[in-house]
Amino acid sequence: MELEELKTMWQKYDRKLDHLEKLNKKLIMKTLSRKPQKKLDWMKYQNIYGIIMTPIVLVVALHSHFKIENVDAKFIIGCLLVLTVIIYITYYFFKGFMALKGINISHDSIIESARKVNNFKSIFIRRHKFTFISYSFFCVGVLLIAWKGFYFNTEKIITIILFFFAVLYYGYKRGEIYLTRIENLENEILELNEYEN
Repeated sequence: MELEELKTMWQKYDRKLDHLEKLNKKLIMKTLSRKPQKKLDWMKYQNIYGIIMTPIVLVVALHSHFKIENVDAKFIIGCLLVLTVIIYITYYFFKGFMALKGINISHDSIIESARKVNNFKSIFIRRHKFTFISYSFFCVGVLLIAWKGFYFNTEKIITIILFFFAVLYYGYKRGEIYLTRIENLENEILELNEYEN
């Protein structure tokens, strides 16, 4: 009889221990998933911000050139180039936001969350491939819009060329840094795998 009671007590404590272990893993998972979830929320915010602010900043920056006397072939081509780049960037910001919106670390499995982050990464890589082209179109478009406002001399031409290459370098480097952040986020999510039930 004592042996049976001992077995029953052992099984009872074993179930409690299993329950505590599951609870402990759940708490650890919840705590550790906060950091990647904050990063995901920040990336979502950046995509929404990009969708809204890109056209607003351009209109504010170039509004002084939107005059009837400035409208000519160069101005129209510049507007078309800038508009094309805005549509292209907005499309990828929106696509990225929708991919990020579908990620919820606390509800999805870790593998599923990592797969969704990987999908977002592939969207970003596609956009990043054309950084030089899109930034070049953008710079040429802005130059054509503001063409009548420039008085060209050697110093201005050198400044414009340096600005052009600085913008290209900035766009490419910023993309590389952002890609590293996405990969770090993916690794952080995969590290949570050992705490998943």
